Amino acid sequence: MPNKDGDNFMHSIKRSILLGAFIAAAAISSNSWAQAYPTKPVTIRVAFPAGGTADVFIRQILPRMQAELGQPLMVENLSGAGGAIGAVNVLKAPADGYVVAGHTNDVILTPLAMASAQYRPDQFRLAAALGLSDMLLVARPSMTAHTLAELVDYSKTLPNGLSLAHQGPGSSSQLAGDDMKAASGVKAAGIPYKGMAPLVQDLLGGHVDIGFIPLGMATVAMVQQKKLIAIGIAAAKRNPMLPDVPTLSEAHPERPVLHRQWIGLLVPRATPDAIVQRLNKAVTEAVLSPEFQKFASEGGVITLRMSAKESDDFYNSEILKYGDLARQTNLHPQ
Repeated sequence: MPNKDGDNFMHSIKRSILLGAFIAAAAISSNSWAQAYPTKPVTIRVAFPAGGTADVFIRQILPRMQAELGQPLMVENLSGAGGAIGAVNVLKAPADGYVVAGHTNDVILTPLAMASAQYRPDQFRLAAALGLSDMLLVARPSMTAHTLAELVDYSKTLPNGLSLAHQGPGSSSQLAGDDMKAASGVKAAGIPYKGMAPLVQDLLGGHVDIGFIPLGMATVAMVQQKKLIAIGIAAAKRNPMLPDVPTLSEAHPERPVLHRQWIGLLVPRATPDAIVQRLNKAVTEAVLSPEFQKFASEGGVITLRMSAKESDDFYNSEILKYGDLARQTNLHPQ
């Protein structure tokens, strides 16, 4: 008579062998694919207009990345909706490393404030981060108020308060602005923009009163040339590039205003790990180059060097951090 227990045992063994073979074959296939990657040009879709901070940073690393990957890199700017348009576009592309998102921490913030964002931050994985910039509160060049205290007093003389430029609902510039208003009592109404470049242009032209922009080489130059007035830095300590500019927390130490913006390359979560590591290595090589280090240091930017896993862990911690911030500030998608 057949031994049912023995038959079941043999079937189980066969299934295990077949499953192991399938997993091994898939791993070999994935590794082979990753080793060949890239075999054609890679497109970086920057979620903000050309000339903005994210766009400038990403274009700065292109030469070194191209040399490392051995394929051309193309930049496309798909701005709008707080970076959501560019983010959704990348998620619709195959998760094969050939379409990458160039974004900031706004990729996490925007869905917290905009119901129309149509994506979740956890659908992405941070392949590599380029750097961190403190947010700087600046005013149009004709502004008569040059300190936070003067800004508070001046804003209260205006029927509708000051105009406060930001990059849209849930953006890092909007959150910094709301935090600053709550801490200081500045009276201001938000004015949304599609990106940092048009926002800065309107500040330079005097069409808007104040706004938060990331500290960088171009920002430092505009302040030093008196094209913009630096009111304060949203950081724990002063930046050596602008030593005379106080932190916003100096005026209100009991209520610190601390905001930074990071810039990085993101891919859909389903992208094979080996390809993510390949991208991470290319970005790391570019960030560590003397050219990029000089570019970053001249603007007081903190460069980041993280492995693919460290980048993913950092990104996941940022999702949790901003989720907590949304609950604390009663921020909901609208």
